[in-house]
Amino acid sequence: MAGLGKKTFAVNEVLTAADVNGYLMDQSIMVFDNASARSSAIPSPDEGMVTYLKDTNAVEVFDGSSFTTISGGGGAVGFEASFLLMGA
Repeated sequence: MAGLGKKTFAVNEVLTAADVNGYLMDQSIMVFDNASARSSAIPSPDEGMVTYLKDTNAVEVFDGSSFTTISGGGGAVGFEASFLLMGA
């Protein structure tokens, strides 16, 4: 159910399991201590999943066969200065 797009939730709207999985979980950056912890938590990742690894300070995306580090666009600021990671 990944890739549902953007949804604006209304006040008092029922939040279904499908909404949580499709809009929140599948479209967030998950934070892990290392690749082993990630592999344990996500044994079968979906293409497009994005994770952050604390031990290497790397943002990685699953391309359908493996996680690949996302490289920056040449800016001078580090990743930590550009993104707010919840729970990091």
